[in-house]
Amino acid sequence: MPGYSAAIFCSLTLHGLLLAVVIIGWTPGKKEVQIRPRYIQATLLQVKPPKAPVTKKQVAKKPVKPKPVDNKQKELAAKKRTEAKKLEESKRLTRLRNEKKQKQKQKQELAKKERLRQEREKAAEALRRKQEQAFADALDEEEEYITAEQDDQLVGSYSAYIRDRIVNNWSRPPSARRGMEVVLSIQLVPTGRVIAVSVERSSGNDAFDRSAEQAVYKVERFEKLQELSEASPRVFEETFRHFKLIFTPDDLRL
Repeated sequence: MPGYSAAIFCSLTLHGLLLAVVIIGWTPGKKEVQIRPRYIQATLLQVKPPKAPVTKKQVAKKPVKPKPVDNKQKELAAKKRTEAKKLEESKRLTRLRNEKKQKQKQKQELAKKERLRQEREKAAEALRRKQEQAFADALDEEEEYITAEQDDQLVGSYSAYIRDRIVNNWSRPPSARRGMEVVLSIQLVPTGRVIAVSVERSSGNDAFDRSAEQAVYKVERFEKLQELSEASPRVFEETFRHFKLIFTPDDLRL
C-alpha cells in the first residue's frame, strides 16, 4: 500500500543517516568526542492513510434495524383491522338493505296509487255505464210504453173490426140465450184469411157454439188485417196470427 511504503522508506533513510554518521565520525568543534555506536531499536510503525473527505453521496445509510414487534400488539392490530372491515361491510349491507326497502316501499306506494287510480276509473266507468243503461232503459220503457199504447190502440181497433165482421155473419140459433159465452181459437195468415177455427171453451150449447164458429168461417178473410201485417208485422204476429175470441150474444133478447 502507498501509505505503508512511504513510512518504511522514511524509517530506512533515517537509520541509514545515523549509520553514516557513526561510520564517518562527527566532530562538532575541537573536542573529540568518542561516540560509541549504540544499538537502535527501530519499530515499524503502521501509518494509517488519511481519511478521504466523506461526501453526502458516499455516506451509506445505516440499515435501520426494525424494532421488535410484539405479537400481541400485532394480533390486536390485525383484529382491529378485521373488526373495522366487518363494521364497514355491515354498514354497507345495512345501507343496501335500507335502499332496497325504500325502493320496495316506493314501488308498493306507486302500485297502490295505480291500483286506486284504476279502481276509481273502473268505478267511474261503471257509474257512467249504469247511468247510460238507466237512461237507455228509461228510453226503452218510454218507447215501449208508447209502442204498447199504440199497439193497444191498433189491437183494440182491429179487434172491434174482427168482432163486427163476425157478428154481421152470425145467424142466431133458436136456443141462444143471454149470458151464453163461447171461446173460439182462430188462426189467420198475413192476408187476413181464416185458415182454422175451433172451440177453445164451450158455452154448453152446441148449437150456439156451432153458430159462432160458422160466423167466423163466413167472413173468410179480414181484409184490413193485411194492412196491419204490412204496416206492423210484429203486432200482427203477436196478436192476430193465432188468437182467442170470446163470443157472447149480448144483444140477444129472450
